[in-house]
Amino acid sequence: MTANTREQDRIWLDLVAGGGPQADKAVESLFRYYRRPLMGFLIRRGVGADAAEDLVQEVFIRMVRGAAGFRHQARVSSWLFQIAANLHIDQTRKLNLEETADDAQWLQIEATVAAQHCPVGQQETANAEGLQECFDRGFSEFALAFPERAQALQQVVVHNWAVRDVAMFLNRTEGATREFLSQCRKKLREYLEPCRGFLGEV
Repeated sequence: MTANTREQDRIWLDLVAGGGPQADKAVESLFRYYRRPLMGFLIRRGVGADAAEDLVQEVFIRMVRGAAGFRHQARVSSWLFQIAANLHIDQTRKLNLEETADDAQWLQIEATVAAQHCPVGQQETANAEGLQECFDRGFSEFALAFPERAQALQQVVVHNWAVRDVAMFLNRTEGATREFLSQCRKKLREYLEPCRGFLGEV
């Protein structure tokens, strides 16, 4: 999946706000693009697959209801993930969910983020399989120890969120978010330290 453009998201959301047949097509486009990332986000937070599917449906119901009021001060994607986070909090309060993602789901999420940390030129000259396994293992350990930090880095790396997008998602100031992301990267670097041997240097 290629990175979606912020402008395309805005166009789709404006069409949703306008209503009519074009709105239905825009909702379908946004759903097709963001369903899987939102599912991964919710599963990562301990929501079962069926419950995550229901919550994703609710995210888009709320998106349609709130489209006209969205002011584009942040990415549409960060707004969708914030809605998902709020729904998860509400559900957790009601149901006290304790489920976790299965191994296959974890692996899919971890591999997505880990692959972003290795430049193509280095992959061509390094032991690609061993390097990928090392990154997967390191990020897996990091994500288990620091799930919120792992999720924040995933949004920055995979979805190309800016600091203000992450700040909106975390309900923090931009200054506090910059410091938080800096600490996230430093902590992740510790978990990826064993991978230096595959690259010569990271």
